[in-house]
Amino acid sequence: MGRVGFVTGPGTEAAWTFVVGRGFIAAMPVGTPSGVILTLAALVTEPHVEAEDLVALLPLGGEHAVENFAVIVQRAPTDEDGIPVSVIVRGEVAVDVYSVGGSRRFSAGGIRPWLLADFRAVIGFTVGSTGRPVASARARDSGRPFGLGSVFANTLSWSLAEHGQSESTPADAALTYGAFADDATIVRAGAPGATGSAADEDTVLGPVGTDTLIPGGRAAPGHVVRGPSAGEGVRAAEPRFALRLPDGEQIPLDLPCRLGRRPRQTRIAAATPARLIEVASPTSAVSGTHVEIRQEGGSVVVTDLGSTNGTVVAPPRGRRQRLRSGQSLTVLPGTTVHIGDGNIIEILPAPGMMPGQ
Repeated sequence: MGRVGFVTGPGTEAAWTFVVGRGFIAAMPVGTPSGVILTLAALVTEPHVEAEDLVALLPLGGEHAVENFAVIVQRAPTDEDGIPVSVIVRGEVAVDVYSVGGSRRFSAGGIRPWLLADFRAVIGFTVGSTGRPVASARARDSGRPFGLGSVFANTLSWSLAEHGQSESTPADAALTYGAFADDATIVRAGAPGATGSAADEDTVLGPVGTDTLIPGGRAAPGHVVRGPSAGEGVRAAEPRFALRLPDGEQIPLDLPCRLGRRPRQTRIAAATPARLIEVASPTSAVSGTHVEIRQEGGSVVVTDLGSTNGTVVAPPRGRRQRLRSGQSLTVLPGTTVHIGDGNIIEILPAPGMMPGQ
């Protein structure tokens, strides 16, 4: 058994979009083109995919290049104490890999187009930006539980239950051995989108610690190679949180909500469309499709959808924050979202939860 958990502090802007599948986990910066996220999300139910095949779906050049990413894929289990995984990284992302004997941080270190390593006997890993400290084993097993789909967060961790899963972990967050996620938690997976392009030849890099770098194709266990370069799915949104509209109506966040004068669905079709909510705006201060509010696991994420006059988020404690065009922010219940012409949307807590918790 195992566990996936994610962490984003209240009032902190999420840095990464994590896509969690049955056999893989991918991390890309928030703001990555939605077609890329949809492409990966379409694969979340696959029991096994190759790391290089996932990277081939990412644009590594041109205007929409994904400059920073990590892809972690589980390989066939062995009789060792842990499971084997392949990790590909590019840019400013780091994967902390844990085994019974300790941990190792793996990052690209400026190597392009990407760097791949195979690890044996892995009992856990944490993915996030390169500047963060290495998480302790206890911290690795914390965070909000998550199943299949995508989530905005700053870090995401996976660990085997037999090596420290909390007794309080909900059953729907448990991972079957031999898969990264339980397909019972899927609601939506998008259609394929953008693809990448082929690039450099393989290159011998030289030794790194006890690993040997080898050219070409797949790496042998315990080896690292430099390889050739090559949506939005969502976890089931339990109706825990809700919105209070300016007229007092309460709307559950069982679906993503898009608000504006004349809100529209995303241009990329999704299996589960968002709920469209019209608000009055006599001065047109509110854009046609102004803001999206959605539940991501146990969090609420507010995203400005390129509005003309901006979105202001006011937490129950702390300073107001004006979102940039396209910016997302994880918020607490009790937060109010101001979109213009007196339209104030309040994030309501789950039953039994006090605002600000």
